[in-house]
Amino acid sequence: MTLRPCWRVWVSGGGALGRLMMGWARWSGAYHVPMRQAFDGALSPTPHYYGIEGRAAEIARAHGSSVGGAEHLFLGMLHDGGWPVNVISGLVDLGRAEAAVLGILDSPGYLRPADPRRLPARDGYVQEWGAEVAFEMGDSYIGVEHAFLAMIRRPETVPARALAGLADLGAVEAAVLEAKNAPAGAPPEDAVFLPEGQEMDGPLRRAIIDALPEGTTFGFSGDTDERTWMHVISPGDSSNPVLTREVLNTALASLDCPTLDS
Repeated sequence: MTLRPCWRVWVSGGGALGRLMMGWARWSGAYHVPMRQAFDGALSPTPHYYGIEGRAAEIARAHGSSVGGAEHLFLGMLHDGGWPVNVISGLVDLGRAEAAVLGILDSPGYLRPADPRRLPARDGYVQEWGAEVAFEMGDSYIGVEHAFLAMIRRPETVPARALAGLADLGAVEAAVLEAKNAPAGAPPEDAVFLPEGQEMDGPLRRAIIDALPEGTTFGFSGDTDERTWMHVISPGDSSNPVLTREVLNTALASLDCPTLDS
């Protein structure tokens, strides 16, 4: 069975539309992460990217820089240990990669990153990487993988310089792209299918977001028979089909659509 891409939506606060965050779920060994797309169509970073960015700001401050650059963002990825650096660990020792970055930061010729907006340095600001790569790849979000690829494609960046001495950058990029393009797997056993003929359109997604309990997310996809399924995901990636049915029925009823029980 061939599946369409599976999306996971992350919400800041249950019941409030807040930020709409959609992204590839992590099925069948794929390393895709959630994403957010602003309602005006502009690309926005994923929740994972924001987490790495926060860590990068802390690292930059610890090294005496008010602006976080590619080097600090990369160190944040290494400290996180997740996507996408987890897929290159077979090509390069991550500990040696961190040591190489720190060696460059401590070298006499190292220049701290500047704010590219030509504004006075603002403590905690981190340069954004990956937008151009996301556009090039046709993605509607900026993920950590886009930032990573943007860094290693520019040989003058600290991450590219550090990794070039430890691995073939072409092989590193290929490994990340292969993992990113890994196909989604089958629906989870606890998935709940939408009523026949019901599409997971924008109004329904927003209604589901409004119906989600605090701290939960949801994923959805469909198979070759155009049957769409979803499941509500609680902290720890646990899910409950009963809760999923309740959320879906609440959302459908709010739109005056047939529910699963009708």
